[in-house]
Amino acid sequence: MAAPNNELAAPDVGFAAATRPGGPALPSRPVRFLIVFAVVVAWWLLGSALHLTIPEYLLLGVPILIGFQLWVQREPLYRLWVRSGPPPRLDRWLVVLWILFSLFPAYAAARELMRMQLATAAEYSVAILGAFGLAYALRSMQARTWGYLGLCVLTITILGVLPTLLSVLLPHVIHIHSPHPVTAGHPSLLQSAEIGAQWFLLMPVGFVVEEVFFRGAMDTFLHRGEAGTGWLSAVFVSALWGLWHVSLGAHLLSKIVSDVAAQIIIGVPLSLWWRKSGNLVVNDSAHAVLEAVRNAVAGAGVF
Repeated sequence: MAAPNNELAAPDVGFAAATRPGGPALPSRPVRFLIVFAVVVAWWLLGSALHLTIPEYLLLGVPILIGFQLWVQREPLYRLWVRSGPPPRLDRWLVVLWILFSLFPAYAAARELMRMQLATAAEYSVAILGAFGLAYALRSMQARTWGYLGLCVLTITILGVLPTLLSVLLPHVIHIHSPHPVTAGHPSLLQSAEIGAQWFLLMPVGFVVEEVFFRGAMDTFLHRGEAGTGWLSAVFVSALWGLWHVSLGAHLLSKIVSDVAAQIIIGVPLSLWWRKSGNLVVNDSAHAVLEAVRNAVAGAGVF
């Protein structure tokens, strides 16, 4: 939803404008690479040392993110969502959008609380804060930003969604036996509804965990104010994102390289579209579409 006046709209500017005159001085580029690496590794080591479950591990990233943004990046929290936007202002449309995108996290949190899954309930509860960031970012969208959103979703659809669907549908088309039962080989309205429901849940989650961390914070810190495309920093952040994914599960060593490579293929375009748009709605929407389809294919629904 486009902002009705210029006061609410975030300027649609290049990444170099992210370093504002009089803003905090940044460490040198090599030091920034080391800092980003250290932050991600510290998150992983803390999670491993404390033997955290996946929801607890994700929740641990929230205070790490806040501390990084305030004390290392030295920027206000709302710039994680809209890189060059004005401070959020509560108006009618922002509140309406916040309530709308809070419905699915609130329902999921209540359901998990009734099941006594406290960590998962807490994760979904925190996503209600992410729904506020999502509402603020939507209020800051401009015409060109909507165009970037469409192009980002198209990019991730080609690179991630279509290969996922083809890996499921192709064996059925050419009658290859698969040792893993896959429900997505028989599309249904129920699966379509599941994808939509997951998208509404994953969108606000991405504004407090994962997408906001690796693109909103880490990528901004590495490439902030730098000239050029910055392929090296985009690959570096995406590789760390891939290693972070590996640390969430019990993957064999033989899968690490392929898993990290897959995350780089997706992560680099997400970083580049974040840099182009400066609005987390762009890359988080594409990421949520990909995750919703993958979860539906794997039968790992949340509803």
